Amino acid sequence: MTAVLFDLDGTLADTPGAIARILADMCPLAPSERLAASVGRPIAGLFAEILVADEDSPAVRVAVSEFRARFADEVVPHAANLVFPAIRGLLDELVAACRPIAVVTSKSPAGASEFLEAAGLAPYFPVTVGFVPGVPGKPAPDQALAAAKALGVEPADCVVVGDSTDDMKMAVAAGMRGVGVAYGVASLPDLRAAGAAQAAQTSDDLAPLLLPEEHRPLTTVSPHTEVSP
Repeated sequence: MTAVLFDLDGTLADTPGAIARILADMCPLAPSERLAASVGRPIAGLFAEILVADEDSPAVRVAVSEFRARFADEVVPHAANLVFPAIRGLLDELVAACRPIAVVTSKSPAGASEFLEAAGLAPYFPVTVGFVPGVPGKPAPDQALAAAKALGVEPADCVVVGDSTDDMKMAVAAGMRGVGVAYGVASLPDLRAAGAAQAAQTSDDLAPLLLPEEHRPLTTVSPHTEVSP
């Protein structure tokens, strides 16, 4: 039974624009294209690069705290409206088909949980793997492997769905199939070059790639827990 590991920002929800706007406001001297390309990466690493400081430095900790507070105030209240079209229906179909599913994100576990709850998506996911300092994040395989272990499936029986090249590189490194989504931050050619075996131009295109037509019923959803890699 193939498990599906979803990225969050830019894959399940249309948050990259809001994230880039907050970053641009906080870092007005940083090139906008650099900030936009950083969406989906652990935020502490980005601020460490911009501030030329260690990730655990006071300056980076303050910046991360401000970013998370602004995201919680400015974006989370609108979470339900940011979920991409067709995503809820796709999740219903995956659960109905008894496909194990998880979220694998560069958000902190608490930040991922907060957003998923606000978006009404938390009940779909039995496992959420967020970024934990000290554990390699995307494109390293650690988070994807942790999700597979928590779901009780082999890495070869997993597919990673994501909008960034790091998502696809993580899939390759973990021995999983990558399905890129071109409606997020990375282009279709870049996703292919990073290792995507298949790609979807819109969220409507995902269901045929993840579920053959004959295996697409509808039913209820499952409880949510968090897992650290």
